[in-house]
Amino acid sequence: MPAATLLAPAPGHSWLAVAAMLADLAFETDPMGRFTGFGPGKVLGQPAAALMGTELAGLLAGSSVEEEALSVTQFRSIITTICTECVAWHGKVRLAQADGGSAVYRLALAPRISGTSVTGTYGLLFAMDTPELTLPDRDAGHERDPAITHNAMLDAETGLWSGRTFGEEISRRFDRLDVEERPGTLLYLGFSRAGAKFRSAIAIRLAEELRDVVRPTDLLGRIDETTIGLWCDGMDHLTGGERAAKFCASLPALLPERTAITVGVAPRWAGSGEDAHSVLEHAAIALRLADMEAERAKGGAPAGAWRVWQCD
Repeated sequence: MPAATLLAPAPGHSWLAVAAMLADLAFETDPMGRFTGFGPGKVLGQPAAALMGTELAGLLAGSSVEEEALSVTQFRSIITTICTECVAWHGKVRLAQADGGSAVYRLALAPRISGTSVTGTYGLLFAMDTPELTLPDRDAGHERDPAITHNAMLDAETGLWSGRTFGEEISRRFDRLDVEERPGTLLYLGFSRAGAKFRSAIAIRLAEELRDVVRPTDLLGRIDETTIGLWCDGMDHLTGGERAAKFCASLPALLPERTAITVGVAPRWAGSGEDAHSVLEHAAIALRLADMEAERAKGGAPAGAWRVWQCD
């Protein structure tokens, strides 16, 4: 992406320059889904100034007029939901290009908050026609800095929420779930027994697979080098255990080196008063128990395991 000066740079837009290094396009919109800022470079082949104030939904492209109109209607509803319910969303979209063609992107949207109000959305676009994932060079010498990884808004390798931001995002759900008297469940998916040289590739592939199977209202985050977090509104411990068992059975075949997955499940019940720190800690304990169980397993291929945290 060629270097360029940010449009109308402001203190609140400093994230765009960083986010642009993680995605094909970083942008912001107002509550109506109209572009208010871009990261450096062109926007879908056009100068950024040409699209300022344009509605993102207007760039959606379908195979027919009917399909395109339906997509626009659905997308506007998504923007409205993000701005009123303060939730994140991700999915695949086809967008029109400057040359008259179109391309498929993975789009991630999150609420842009100022004070106590949602003022629009943050957005990241990832091109779907990029080359197939390759394993990192063992001699590259680049190591993840734990401090930078923890304090960043997004994880640089996967594009998921960082560990700190993930905790903040799930805590936003608790008051509403308490009022609705609904539970929520946190799943920690771990691959700590994988070799260090494969961990980045595994995290990237695992994030891609999870994005395709989770619900739009679920939250995904990179907790640490070998742990992905998944928060699910309305899910209890039984359904969480069922999902964990499916992950252990189905995900290894889709990951580099057929990496075994262990899962820690931590439910949060409505009215329990548990904060995000407690839920994250419970998930970490359950994951450690699952790791211990997997280590005790004997036989051929590395085995996965899952455990549900329970209060003694």
